[in-house]
Amino acid sequence: MIPPETVERIFERANIEEVISDFVSLKKSGASYKGCCPFHDEKTPSFMVSPAKGIFKCFGCGKGGNAVSFIMEHERMPYVDALKFLAKKYNIEIVETELSEEDKEKKSTRESLQVVNTYANTFFQEQLVETDEGKSIGLSYFKERGFTDETIEKFQLGYSPQKKDAFTRTALDKGYKIEYLEQTGLTIVRESAYYDRFRARVMFPIHSLSGNVIGFGGRIMVTDTEKKLAKYLNSPESELYNKSKTLYGVYFSRSEIVKKDECILVEGYTDVMSMHQSGIENVVASSGTSLTVEQILLIKRFTTNIVIVYDGDAAGIKASFRGINMILEQGLNVKVLIMPDGEDPDSFAQKHSKEELQSYILSEKKDFIQFKTEFFAEQTKNDPVERARLIQDIVQTISVIPNQIERSVYLSESSKMLGIGEDILVDQTQKLIIDRRSKEYSKQVFEKQKTTVKKQLEIAQKKGEDSYSFTERDILYLLILYGLEHVTLPTTDTEIVVKDYVHQEIVDGGMEFLHDLHKELFEEYFDNIDDKQTEISKYLTHHSNQILLHLVVDMISSDKKLSDFWAKKESFVETERDKLPNLVIETVFTYKKRRIELERNKLIEKMGVEPEEEKLFLLGQQISKYNKTINDISKDLKHVS
Repeated sequence: MIPPETVERIFERANIEEVISDFVSLKKSGASYKGCCPFHDEKTPSFMVSPAKGIFKCFGCGKGGNAVSFIMEHERMPYVDALKFLAKKYNIEIVETELSEEDKEKKSTRESLQVVNTYANTFFQEQLVETDEGKSIGLSYFKERGFTDETIEKFQLGYSPQKKDAFTRTALDKGYKIEYLEQTGLTIVRESAYYDRFRARVMFPIHSLSGNVIGFGGRIMVTDTEKKLAKYLNSPESELYNKSKTLYGVYFSRSEIVKKDECILVEGYTDVMSMHQSGIENVVASSGTSLTVEQILLIKRFTTNIVIVYDGDAAGIKASFRGINMILEQGLNVKVLIMPDGEDPDSFAQKHSKEELQSYILSEKKDFIQFKTEFFAEQTKNDPVERARLIQDIVQTISVIPNQIERSVYLSESSKMLGIGEDILVDQTQKLIIDRRSKEYSKQVFEKQKTTVKKQLEIAQKKGEDSYSFTERDILYLLILYGLEHVTLPTTDTEIVVKDYVHQEIVDGGMEFLHDLHKELFEEYFDNIDDKQTEISKYLTHHSNQILLHLVVDMISSDKKLSDFWAKKESFVETERDKLPNLVIETVFTYKKRRIELERNKLIEKMGVEPEEEKLFLLGQQISKYNKTINDISKDLKHVS
């Protein structure tokens, strides 16, 4: 357990825009910062970071919170681990109190897997540099490939011994559980026998954006008799590692990508390492897999410019065209770089200085249209059918570009390069766009129908109670921001403290919130207001309960969604303090009115199934009383308005 004073110190030191900018490219926007949300796919930035409030909020997907909850969400860490992450970043020492056995049992599977991977990474590094086998096989391999001690240490390279269970047996002896060794993919269990997945391989640890080892890649180092084994092997999918969402080297490259506003995309581990060693550090690898949308969106967090590097293999280049289209579809700019014959990024970088490598990249990277046209030129110039296919392929690529102006420029350039009328290319592009939009619209209609049915079912199940939740949020909003304010009520001309008035009207009035989360926050506020006083808002925005925290952040964000009567009043942050006396009484009255309406509606529903005439009469009397009270409150609200 982390002491409360240490937690407070972490919150004080954790500069939210500094924390988030390690993972998202942020740009200044007034007093806040804006960027593309890391939690959902978006083309227009709606992710806001407010240094003044110490919170983030995405107005696209709704996620929000503070620096700690961002790390929890982004890195999928428990609360305590997120605090430790930030403490490490800001050099804050944590002295934990002893955990009980029960607390230890509650540690998440994810945390256990992370611990296992961290140990494995240390084990493999030690095997590489401290054992005879590791030095003679693994270290000599890296040295022969031209990697320096600094590069080996930077990328935390390692070696897994040839003995079939060397790692597993050592890990078990250290107290690590077989279930977690198996779940990480480090150990294979067959009929109660244990085998190291990566035996006899040099090891490339794969890091998350925060620097945690989430998986491994291994290159086989055995003799010719075992060539049937895969040359490269990756960790299987786990709670930590999702190959389609991961880019090798992104932890080491992200800051340079932002600085250069360009990401160089290569294929393999050694390509990344050699380019880093040569001084080109804005480079990542897809690790030999087909490029995915998730990987593209990961790059988009840091830049909208990608340079794809190919080693010149024609079959590989043709297969890559789908990846180019995917990148363009996400609104990024694509250039292509072909290595000289017989070279790949690894070998080329090893032979050239940083200046020579930079010069080659700058002079040889080509726009994707120019690249495609030149690539197919020779094989299509004497074949009308193939030439028509090339033109259609280029038009297809241009049609996925979201920006209309960019599409127009590319069509104009393609017309000149291909020697075909621009109007023909424009016409074909429009047909493709219309066809795609038609399919997307049909899909949206179908999804909307499903959503409508789902909402109808939810409303029926909730029996109308959810429609009153926004008035509860309005009450909570008033308490958090204005609970200690003194105001004079317009109806009685008496001065009250907002929190006291709310408590009197709601709690003393015999009402309670229906929404469980709202009720919990309401009680948390009044349980702590006497001690915290002016610190209550800070207490709530630093709350360890992440569900409560998200609710608080959602309510105090600038684009808060309140109930209809506030929206009709056009009450915004800059004017609501002036309207506070009216807003207090309107908010409380509206809440009481809607609660009474709810109770009345329940009685009306009950009347629909009540067979006995005497009970129906009593229900009717109760409903009439409710209606009278509702009408009285409505009249009072009109006077206030």
